Amino acid sequence: MVSDLAYGYQIILTIMKKFNDTLVQKMERLANITISSLQLGKTARTKRCLNLAEELLNKGNAEMKNAITNVYLYSVSHYMELNHYAMAKLLPVSLHKEYVKQINTSGV
Repeated sequence: MVSDLAYGYQIILTIMKKFNDTLVQKMERLANITISSLQLGKTARTKRCLNLAEELLNKGNAEMKNAITNVYLYSVSHYMELNHYAMAKLLPVSLHKEYVKQINTSGV
């Protein structure tokens, strides 16, 4: 039997594999899915998306890590900031560290 988290990863990866897009476009799509989940209040789906991004950040190559931090995390964190979500509670550890790096280097 497949766990809920693994099943969620399979669904998201299937959606992303159906299109022949660049890595940046895939990260934009994952960010849009995450933001949509937040808007609809689908906490479990949001967590699956964030955990997938965390896994890609931790296990991906340099290009993947760059796409996660500069496309995915930027979009998702911007939406979360505007809507006053608690970053530390929602973002997994590595994504939160990257978020902190982003806000510290931006001079904010």
